[in-house]
Amino acid sequence: MSKEVPTRIFTPTEREGWRQQIYDIYARMRAKADKPYEIEYGGIPLTVFPNVYAPEFFDDSLWYANALQEIVGNKSLLEVGTGTGVIAVFCAMNGAQVVATDINPDAVKNAQTNAERHKLDVSVREGDVYNALKAGEKFDFIFWAHPFNNWDVPADDMLLRSGLDQGYESLRAYVAGAHDHLTSEGKLLLGTGDSADLPTIAEIAKDNGYALKLVREMDRPLEPGKEAQIKDLIYEFAPIL
Repeated sequence: MSKEVPTRIFTPTEREGWRQQIYDIYARMRAKADKPYEIEYGGIPLTVFPNVYAPEFFDDSLWYANALQEIVGNKSLLEVGTGTGVIAVFCAMNGAQVVATDINPDAVKNAQTNAERHKLDVSVREGDVYNALKAGEKFDFIFWAHPFNNWDVPADDMLLRSGLDQGYESLRAYVAGAHDHLTSEGKLLLGTGDSADLPTIAEIAKDNGYALKLVREMDRPLEPGKEAQIKDLIYEFAPIL
């Protein structure tokens, strides 16, 4: 890694407490949405569907959206794991040509709804990582604000899969398959945090011929208005020459 940002070190007790805190947030997220509801997020109205990652619970989506606007500009972007579509919407509003995918069919409908309400030409597709793309379809940037948590338990529903990737199996597919969908100067990006398993992410990068290059970082509360802190990060997978 070009700039070392160490993984947060948890004692067993701290790790269990952190895990329970994440589960509690997702439980509140699930309880809030028994039907679609409206929020204002980053100054724009958005709809949040049930069973879809709700950005107002963590706030990292807004930081990623603002950062990606600057990084991508008016070039082409593939966003994997789009959720409500907030990052795709922000980037499209800034002139980017955006394709967004999600494995969760509810998220696909949610992102389509938000793109349409803002009259944006975003292609939203259902599929796991790259399998919704056409052969040879390429982008200037590929980005995923991935599920940070590499825990030894399975995610038993689509909502929890937005925060938990057992064994980083989906992340491994994301990195391994990227070269087929990047332009010659294209960049593979990852939104993550210091609570993620950064050493394993670095190993996945190396196994695929990349080194991690830190592009952006920001400290923030895990939840808006709460004391627990997290560091959000954007890495580029830079090819090892």
